[in-house]
This record gives sequence, C-alpha cells and structure tokens, in this order.
Amino acid sequence: MSLAITTPPRIEARLFLHRPGVLRPVSFRLAERQSTNAMRHRSSFHMIWLALALAASMLLPTRSFAEQTVSDWLGVANAQLAQGKPGRALLIFGAIAARHPEFSPAQTGLEQSFKKLGSVRRNEAFLRYALAKDPKHEDTLLAAWQALDRMHPLRFSVTASILPSSNVDHVASERYLVTDFGTFLIDSGGNETSGVGLGYGAKLDWFVQPRPGHRIRLRASFAGAWYHSATLRYSEPALAVQYQHLGGRAPWSLEAYIRDRRYGGGSQDITSDNFTRGVWFAKAWRSAGAGRTLLRLGGEYVNYSEKPYLTGPRYRVDLAHRTRLGRRSSLSYGLRLERALPRKDYHRYSGAELRVGIERPLIEGLRGGMSLSYGERHYDAAFPIVGVHRRDRTASLGLSLKLERAKILGRAPRITCTARRTRSNVALYTTNSVDCALSLKLDF
Repeated sequence: MSLAITTPPRIEARLFLHRPGVLRPVSFRLAERQSTNAMRHRSSFHMIWLALALAASMLLPTRSFAEQTVSDWLGVANAQLAQGKPGRALLIFGAIAARHPEFSPAQTGLEQSFKKLGSVRRNEAFLRYALAKDPKHEDTLLAAWQALDRMHPLRFSVTASILPSSNVDHVASERYLVTDFGTFLIDSGGNETSGVGLGYGAKLDWFVQPRPGHRIRLRASFAGAWYHSATLRYSEPALAVQYQHLGGRAPWSLEAYIRDRRYGGGSQDITSDNFTRGVWFAKAWRSAGAGRTLLRLGGEYVNYSEKPYLTGPRYRVDLAHRTRLGRRSSLSYGLRLERALPRKDYHRYSGAELRVGIERPLIEGLRGGMSLSYGERHYDAAFPIVGVHRRDRTASLGLSLKLERAKILGRAPRITCTARRTRSNVALYTTNSVDCALSLKLDF
C-alpha cells in the first residue's frame, strides 16, 4: 500500500461542517505550489490546511509500505508532526494503524495529530468529508476515525434557547366555526397572544467502532420547554441506538428510538402527553461539485394517553439535496411525503411539502439564510359536524442569522424566525404565527 498521493496541477474542493441544523460551507481553491500566505484568506485555516494535506503530495518516499519498515514510517510521521503538519502525520499514522491496529505508537501519534488539529467535531467533519472525496484511502481514514472514537467515546452537549412567539398558545385565527347545524364561537379564536418560552436540552452520546467503519452510537437525551402557561410546559426524555456504516461514497445509518413527552397543567386539563417509538433509515450521496443528497425514511407509533383518537402510526419519506453557489453560499431544496393513520378516520391524512433555502455570508462575521416551504394535508374522512373532508395548506417563510463573531464558550449563537400561515377548510385549524428562537449549542 502506497501512502503517496498524486496531485493534479490544480485542486478545487468543497468542505461541509455539520452542525446541528447547519451545514456550514467552507470553500477553497489550491494551486500545487500555492503559498501559505494565500491560504490565510480562507475562513477556516485549519480545515483548509488539513484538506491540502489529504489532497496534495505528502512529500514522502515513493517506496510502498511493504518496502519500508514501520519505524521508517513512524519517523516520517513524527517529523511531519514536529514541523507543525499534523494533517500529513495523521494520514501516515492512520495507514500504520490500518495494518497494525494494536500498535500503540501509531495510536499515540493519531491522538497527538487530533489534538493539534482541533476539536472532536472538526476532526470528525474532516474525516467524513475526506472519505467522500478520497475513497482510495478509505482504510487509512476509517482506522483514524476508529482511533478518534476510542479516544473520545463519551460526548456531551447542551442546548439553550429563548423562544418568543406571536401566537404562543397556538389558538385558531378564526373566531367562528360555520356548520350545517349553525355557527359556533371558537374558544379563544382570533385572540392570538404573544409570549416567550425557554427551551433546554442535553445529550450524552457513547460511540464504539468494533471494526473500522462500523459505528454504534447510544444516545440518552432530555429536552423541554418552560412557558408562563403550565399547559405549554413539557419535558421529554429519550433513548436511541444507531448503527452507522461510514465507508463508501454513500454512507448510511439505521436508528431506533423511544421518547416520552409530558406536559404540565392541572388535573382538569386534557394534554397532548404521548409516548413515541420509531425507526429511521438514512443514506447520503455526494455528487459532483460538492453537492450532497440525503434520503431519510421511517415510521413511528405515537400513543396519546389523554387523546386516544390521535394514537396510531405515522410514516415519512424525506429527500433533500444541497449544493454550493459560489465559494461560501449554498442552495438546498427537498420534498417530504407523509402518511398518518390515527384511530379516528377524520384525523388520518396524506401530506406533501416542498421546501427551498439559501444560505450565504452577509457581512463579515454574519451569515444569513432564507427558506420557503409549502405543504398540503388531505384527510381521509369528513370532519364531524362540518361535513367536509378537511384540507390544510401551510406556507412558511424562515429567516436565520448566525453570529460568527459573537462566540460564547467557542460557539456562535443562531437566531431563527419563521412566519407560518395555515389555511384550513375547518376553521378550528386555521392559524397564523411568527415563531423565533435564539439558540446556542455547546459541546463537551
């Protein structure tokens, strides 16, 4: 196995850093003899420099791995590390670890390389990107990824958010329900009131790779929200187990989960308490031009303790594509299909939603995004009293800002606002709202 990588005269690549809800694009263009000063104009120096180490010639001897001793390669790798080139060192240590998994100097070298390259999140983002762009070094990269999970098997994250809304109680926007039996006044209809909630969450992940590229993730999480009205407050513990197949150009995963949502309120309140169990399958393809297509499909069974007429299975297929526009902008679009089969036939529906979004830098230190969506739901049976099959049409406009310079414990806060309008032929379900969130996620 040779560690030398032939490099074309000019290289152009695209790197995505995945964050929850965000794929942050980092673009770069490198010439074979490009100087270090030119690279400093990029937004993420470490990731660009690491990608150069993967794509460019590593300036190593041209003899194959078998023709050199392990000590020769260790010497070269340690020299690269000493020269401040941990990306190149990582590839060599990873190649040694792929052939000799229990060789401790290689594992130690990988650990030192990862530390110099940055956080676990940045290391994992690069390994995921590199596997898609350079599959001929899959064994090397998967061995390095296995070492990363062994070094950091437990990972903890917390989220906090401020949640203002123009219709915090989610009441109907119409005041009257017109039926063949007369006109009825909708309780609180048309009386939207604004309010603010506080969201919070925590996740504990445990990762293990019994074999390189075969990854198991166990997750325990807790989420919730606090509002002035007790009936809006909720808490939701959850457990999930996921298998991830990391290798190849189309990695995939399979996840099973359970979660239990409980609302506040008094003994006389009828709440939406529910227990959910589900399974999801996801597969990703990276296309030419650094585009990415993601397919997610699955189903879940939701059991409502106080609203049994809503109990039943739900199924969803979600197809999304993301591509770059220029060097630092991105365009995404997708389609979602869903089918819900609760106990009452007039609550069963088939639905579809189209969405499109764009994200780009606005000014230095500020990144913005805009999204549009339109969806419809068609219900199976006539709604009681009204006598028509319910049909909902929902349109939304979303705006987001990421404050890249306003770092809190090393992470940038994000502001999102979504204006949503649902029109229904059953007035009970016509709603208008503007919901915002100022959120922050911290990894430990």
